[in-house]
Amino acid sequence: MKKLILFLLPLWLLAEAHIFVLHRIDDFRHPYTNTSSKELEKYFKYIKSHNYKAITLSKLAEMIKNRQNVDNIVVFTIDDTYKSFYKNGLPVFKKYGIPFTLFVYVKATNEKWGDFMTWQQVKDAAKYGELGIHSYAHPHLPNLSNQAIINDTKKAIEIFKKHMGYVPDMYAYPYGEYDQRVKKIINSFFPIIANQNPGAVDIATPINDLDRIALTGKVDIAKKLKIKRLHADIKIQREGNKITLIKGKVFDKIPYVNIYITKMGWVYKIPVKNGSFSYTPNFELKKYRNRVIIRYNYKIISKMVIKYKK
Repeated sequence: MKKLILFLLPLWLLAEAHIFVLHRIDDFRHPYTNTSSKELEKYFKYIKSHNYKAITLSKLAEMIKNRQNVDNIVVFTIDDTYKSFYKNGLPVFKKYGIPFTLFVYVKATNEKWGDFMTWQQVKDAAKYGELGIHSYAHPHLPNLSNQAIINDTKKAIEIFKKHMGYVPDMYAYPYGEYDQRVKKIINSFFPIIANQNPGAVDIATPINDLDRIALTGKVDIAKKLKIKRLHADIKIQREGNKITLIKGKVFDKIPYVNIYITKMGWVYKIPVKNGSFSYTPNFELKKYRNRVIIRYNYKIISKMVIKYKK
């Protein structure tokens, strides 16, 4: 019944917002997590010249909860509190008047690791944006016991509150890694949770599972802003580390879906019949962190799949 409501809403209520994630700025030692300040300026010039409105993640979450129009909304988030963001990225955000949400890697900041911002720099940055938590020790959460996840989260909250005087209501998964067990635990502490699955968000998106599009290297921001949310209920069945079945109930009227699995690649035009599709890849996972993407043109929904330890 809840899904059926999607079809009864005015079209503007299903307009998409886009959340982007950045890490390092002008730190060319690490190309896989780096964005140049020149590219950043290009992004800001594009969104300003095409009537997009940049807001913070908490503001977007509030709009989603209140069923407000999120069309042409963009959010820039930054993970890890790298010093290169403070030195090279923050001035660009200030120059263009773009707000942001910065997720603090608490241990790195608290222990004054050289590549990371100090607490004073975090406070300085917070004047122009807002803060969330990115764990204490940046662990691979799916590998931890329930209690270890709780301990890491409580420690992050305690130290953050000691230095900043409050507890934020936002969290971003380290490495973007999570499963339903991890999500349930983190959600008991934070109502707003950001992942790193590519996709757009709208008022039907749960605020405890917000997709973010990575910006690294050179990115065609116009193409990223064309991404839309595919409304579907996806089930992934496994036998150990083999994905045996991917099926879904699709609430958008589309004739087929394309499916991607990390290291397997794309399989095209799986038919959608009577609003449902089914595909049996029987694919053994090759990497620890894997992504399953279901796509039709620019409509996307994606899921993180973690390889079990043997």
